[in-house]
Amino acid sequence: MENDYLLSYGSAGDFGRFRPVRALQCRRGQRAVVRTHRGIELGVVLCEATTGHAQFLPNTSVGQLLRLAGADDERTAESMRVRGQETFESARRLAAELRLPLEVLDAEVLLDGEQAIVHFLRMAPCDERPLVSALSRTHQLHVALHDLALPGAPVAEEEHAGCGRPDCGQGGAGGCTSCGSGGGCSTCGAGKADDGSRAHFAKLRDQMAAQQRTPLL
Repeated sequence: MENDYLLSYGSAGDFGRFRPVRALQCRRGQRAVVRTHRGIELGVVLCEATTGHAQFLPNTSVGQLLRLAGADDERTAESMRVRGQETFESARRLAAELRLPLEVLDAEVLLDGEQAIVHFLRMAPCDERPLVSALSRTHQLHVALHDLALPGAPVAEEEHAGCGRPDCGQGGAGGCTSCGSGGGCSTCGAGKADDGSRAHFAKLRDQMAAQQRTPLL
């Protein structure tokens, strides 16, 4: 039986247990291609997983560790990083045009080139579906929103914001079956964050990007 490994992945610093699909020995700091609940992406090996890790992560599904990252994977990852930057810039512009009370902090496009995650903070209830739909059409991506608000922070009653696909939310019960993004009140027209908040969020995004680029020793 192959050993499981703990890997970090994504610009928000998520981590989880991953099991190699074939015989594979990994070392701390190596980059690997993994299948997470979000899709195919690059991760960084932290350590070999133990039974203790399983006890502390009882509700975390075990992802697949597909292979160690090769030169082609790294080139693809760099291309997706550029697409992520373009998506981030579009998301900020569209959020301002739509007068949504949220601050876009980051956007990442996964290694498969099909999925995008937009990280944001929402300051008031609002309907994010126009933002998701516009981003999906512009960049030809399935877009999911990830609210970075702390658990327990006051938010609107959630509903699915959708993934931007034409059939999104057309089921009998409504909502999107292909993403887990949150929604809210469709009548909100609150203003934008102030300059101090924008500066703080921009600094936070730079720190997240620097952490992602820093290799583990």
